[in-house]
Amino acid sequence: MIGLDVVAIVFIVVGLPVAGGLALAAFSEYLKYRRQIATLQGTGEKREIEQLRERVRELEQRVETLEAIVTSPEFQLFRERMKQIRAEAEKALPSTQQPSTLPFPQDAEKQTQRS
Repeated sequence: MIGLDVVAIVFIVVGLPVAGGLALAAFSEYLKYRRQIATLQGTGEKREIEQLRERVRELEQRVETLEAIVTSPEFQLFRERMKQIRAEAEKALPSTQQPSTLPFPQDAEKQTQRS
């Protein structure tokens, strides 16, 4: 029985600190790994966020350009002239014939509402 007590004491004195040290080292490596993963994910997310911000900027510029076109006097004159041309074309056509293509989608809707 004395041999079993000695083995238990040696295990407690030597084995537990060694096992604890190995567990601590493994846990430390795990934490390092988690930090690296978090850093890489953060970098990827930052890139994605920056790409999305750039896309929003591009879309805002496109909307501003479209607003400038639609509100420009030249575009309004163009629309008025197209309405005049269409009205003249409708007068020239017999009442049974309708133009096959209309210049603006909203004009097509009005046309179908009239019918």
